[in-house]
Amino acid sequence: MSSLLKALRSTEAFLLQRKSRRAAASVGFIAVLVLLLAPLQSRVNTTTIGFALLLGVLFTAIRMGSRPALAASVVAMLGYNFFFLPPILRLTIEDPQNWVALVAFSITAVVTGQLSASAKERAIEALAAKEEIERLYSELQIAFENASQAEAIKRSDLMKSALLDAVTHDLRTPLTSIRAAATTLRKAQRSGQTLEPDLREELIALVDEESSHLDQIISGFVELARIEAGDLLLKTTWSLLQDVVQAAIRRAQSLLTKHTVAIRIPESLPLMHIDVRALAEVLYTLLDNARKYSPDSSTITISACTVGGDVEVSVEDQGKGFHSEDVPRVFDKFYRGKDVSNSRSNSPGGLGIGLSIAKALVEAHRGRIWVSNSPSSSGAIVTFQIPIRED
Repeated sequence: MSSLLKALRSTEAFLLQRKSRRAAASVGFIAVLVLLLAPLQSRVNTTTIGFALLLGVLFTAIRMGSRPALAASVVAMLGYNFFFLPPILRLTIEDPQNWVALVAFSITAVVTGQLSASAKERAIEALAAKEEIERLYSELQIAFENASQAEAIKRSDLMKSALLDAVTHDLRTPLTSIRAAATTLRKAQRSGQTLEPDLREELIALVDEESSHLDQIISGFVELARIEAGDLLLKTTWSLLQDVVQAAIRRAQSLLTKHTVAIRIPESLPLMHIDVRALAEVLYTLLDNARKYSPDSSTITISACTVGGDVEVSVEDQGKGFHSEDVPRVFDKFYRGKDVSNSRSNSPGGLGIGLSIAKALVEAHRGRIWVSNSPSSSGAIVTFQIPIRED
């Protein structure tokens, strides 16, 4: 018992020491940044200095976490006052306008640091939740194959519990971001403070983006429930593939602001007997996956051609491609690739149901879908074939 207590105390001391080191490192970093900027005080305006210090606070938030970022913002605020706001080298301010600048800088530094650190923490939590779902789902499959029915039922209960936890987390994450942004805006309004225009626009954009994310999560689960229940009914009409592509791009427009979409579809492509909404959902999912796993400013290419009596459609990105161990399972429900560091944000998000839904929608058209890596680059390609008309 005493050895256990000693181990617990040793762990607590280690964690406390680690937090202290992070806080000291963040404070030291900002202090060094202030000292490096101090000689430039007479040559660079205070606004530019303020933005440089804000970037320093944001960097510490990303690397160290929320509490070190808070300490860094305090040091940045004091350094900004002491070295750059008149009277120089004194912790006082003569011009009342500089008080407004200092308050705005302080609020921006704290809010930016907290939001950045919070986003990083949510990404880590989301990654852990997805890995737990994948582990339990694999164990469930093994249980059904190798264990008794009672063991399989027990594993199924664990899977349901983990899935419920993950769903709750995925729903709560955008809600938390929306609430944080709304709280910041409300506090500023109630206190009579005016937020920087860039910060205000960023908070409003955050609410809009996370609302869309929430809608995407709910829509995915509704679609999955319909498929699982065998309630997937296609409303087919004779339509052009171009109509499908345009519908998918319109829906994904807000997600593709940092990417270029190239469309290579010949005008001679024939009419197809398809459900435009369902295939637009497939293309939207492929575009969303492509932008998650490819760098900013890269190109996502949609191409199509006829192959016998089918139309073949491909979506190609300029990311790192598929790992060989992911290819056989990429369309499994709740499966996400082993190396999520391929993504732009290191947190692609979602529960791994998008491609399984896309596969079901393609197969409902009596088509097929598969993945490969580009022979000419390192990017991933997802391809599906749909019959031009029903048999």
